[in-house]
Amino acid sequence: MDKASVEDTTEATEEADATTESEEDVNARTVAYNEAIRAFIEEGRIPPYEEEYFEEPSEMNQYAICDVNSDGKDELLIRVNDGAMASLCIYVFLYENDEMRQIGTFFADDTTTFYDNKVVTSPLSHGAGSWGENFWGVDICVYNEELGEYEYRYVTDAWDSSIEDVWHGEDQVFPSEADKDGNGMVYYYIEYANDEYVESEPMDDEAYYAWFDEVAGSGNPIVIPWEYAVR
Repeated sequence: MDKASVEDTTEATEEADATTESEEDVNARTVAYNEAIRAFIEEGRIPPYEEEYFEEPSEMNQYAICDVNSDGKDELLIRVNDGAMASLCIYVFLYENDEMRQIGTFFADDTTTFYDNKVVTSPLSHGAGSWGENFWGVDICVYNEELGEYEYRYVTDAWDSSIEDVWHGEDQVFPSEADKDGNGMVYYYIEYANDEYVESEPMDDEAYYAWFDEVAGSGNPIVIPWEYAVR
């Protein structure tokens, strides 16, 4: 074996060692998740067990243990289905280095989807008058490995010309030139970058769904093994 091959093998081994957890670490995570699930089922408490995280116990709520951000470590998902609209959330926790951290929060809806490319799409909890019945906006979040948490990246929007004649003010008329298929719908995405919200140019159906597939659909949906919080 030549020197270059030895160096490549050494680097690969070091990288593998850096990402491989000990059995002790894995067992500690299992214990922490099991205790969190017990507290959730029996007491309605959610980590870190402070007052603002308190929910009433309910057998409508759910939980799961699954690797949802493709980091090789299982996360704990706690899903509150029973409550007011604002409290219907999927909380994602990761236990490591003797600490339980919340790494993401998403609207608890059956269409909220975790992808194996670290993307999560989640429908907005409230609709908008300009959408009509043909569209429902979504938040798109991406797991930031450096920060160790999910980051808000995009929200999608649309304008149904049969619902509203104006957009963001009466001086803005429907952009019919962007509606290439002539169905009266155009779409936007709003990107959050550098602490600013930047709205895209209007797109027709084909352009919008091509963009959406590039951003979110390049991964495969993860099947979450939900279980009900039955005592």
